[in-house]
Amino acid sequence: MAELLIDEDFIKKQVVEFLVNKPRGNWHLDSVKIANKYEKGVDIVLTGGKRNSERFLIECKGKSYTINNRSQDSINREIWVNALGQIVTRMSPNRIIQTGKNKGEINRAYKYGLGLYEFTAKIALKRIPRTIAKTLNLYIFSCDDNGVITMYTPSQFNK
Repeated sequence: MAELLIDEDFIKKQVVEFLVNKPRGNWHLDSVKIANKYEKGVDIVLTGGKRNSERFLIECKGKSYTINNRSQDSINREIWVNALGQIVTRMSPNRIIQTGKNKGEINRAYKYGLGLYEFTAKIALKRIPRTIAKTLNLYIFSCDDNGVITMYTPSQFNK
């Protein structure tokens, strides 16, 4: 069997498929926007969630395939930093609820995610502090060599 090419487009496709088909999930395929390589902005935007008013914004990075294994490992080890920087620049600065009983709390209607190759995802999970992931409402979607996605919630970071 030929090895799968775990590039950015593949990870985007797998993450969308995972979320749309997630048991007890409520993300809608008809409201998914997947950016092409040349579009600016976040890679994936999904609408739905528990209250049908949630949005999931996800930045994806594929596996590096360089000829030199040392360079490949180095890129795969650090590419999550670039993805994190990109998703942070796309976060709403108005994330604090302004009125009502939850005034002053973080608005959880916006979820953010990183779709990463498994090797890269494991490093990001160790390096991003759990409190930061909870504050940012940040999730990681890890894609293994078979294309299987594993979702990590903020409470699973930095273990």
